[in-house]
Amino acid sequence: MSLKILHVNTSMDWRGGEQQVFYLSAGLQKKGYSQFIACQPDSLLLKRCHEYALTIPVRMRGEWDIAAAWKLARLIDTKGIQLVHLHSAHAHALGLMAANISGSKPAVVVSRRVDFHLRKNPISWLKYRMGVNRIIAVSNAVKQVLVSDGICQERIDVVYDGIDVEWFSRDMAGDYLYQELGLNPCYPIVGIIAALAPHKDHKTFLQACSHIKRNNHQVFLQFLIVGDGELRWKLQQIVKRLNMQDNVIFTGFRNDIPQILSILDVFVVSSCLEGLNTSILEAQSSGVPVIATKTGGIPEIIRNGINGLLVLPQHPESLAEGIMQLINNKTFSSQLAVTAKEDVKRFNKEVMIDATEAVYWRVMDMV
Repeated sequence: MSLKILHVNTSMDWRGGEQQVFYLSAGLQKKGYSQFIACQPDSLLLKRCHEYALTIPVRMRGEWDIAAAWKLARLIDTKGIQLVHLHSAHAHALGLMAANISGSKPAVVVSRRVDFHLRKNPISWLKYRMGVNRIIAVSNAVKQVLVSDGICQERIDVVYDGIDVEWFSRDMAGDYLYQELGLNPCYPIVGIIAALAPHKDHKTFLQACSHIKRNNHQVFLQFLIVGDGELRWKLQQIVKRLNMQDNVIFTGFRNDIPQILSILDVFVVSSCLEGLNTSILEAQSSGVPVIATKTGGIPEIIRNGINGLLVLPQHPESLAEGIMQLINNKTFSSQLAVTAKEDVKRFNKEVMIDATEAVYWRVMDMV
């Protein structure tokens, strides 16, 4: 039985959510589904997904853009869409409006990727309780936040984000990065790959870097901050204030993540809130030892002391101590990395695609 699907994503950037839409659309295309992706004009999603689905540019100016909702509603009706999957926060409101405006009234599935609590207002209450058939949470932690905010747990499915395990497990040549980024291959490199957004808490990472520099004079570490975002200037000012200009390098947004991972000695996640974090999965698949904060869905990936290290969020001293443990104890680091490389196979993208497909058909059986 065929199923016509409309994916809606409002982001111009390329983050974990957009990568999941890419993987999902490619996987569903192989399974023979007819699908469309409504996304922003000139977005990276529009450029990268066209071979797997009909990508349709729709200018979406915020979550209450009535004109955009009408365009989506017409798309639903003219293409005979049976199921709408909403992949971003603004897409949730727009897609829900469109589904209700349309004559065909398709089923609606919403992905929830963050462990933020829902806003306590009538609009948020309606968004999650009226017209949405199923909610896909990317971790049990996200599901529990939704349940604590009053969403019926029977309406929530947990589908972990996936990665291309085979791709990230390959040997990638990243030697060119030493010269390009001004790195010295003789000294350890510690990296963080994340959007420069508040909940990623790069400030704690930088404080940990400073703590290491002050207390470990016998070793010179290089710190890579990979990613871009609203906090870049502010974080660069923190680096100057901490006198860390010789140690910290901002790379901006990069497309060569596998190569960057290949030169890292330690991978760090310093988030204070986190739905899951696929960057951890990519690092583990690449064989890089990981230290991350014990928040959100991260403990569903990392077993402390077995396939990685967990530290308390917003605790730079503990983060610094964990980084140095991984730098100084190569045997321990290697053991963690080997175990992680095996564990991460359960997060393969094919598992995510199959699980999402199963959610779709459960929804269709109920409408």
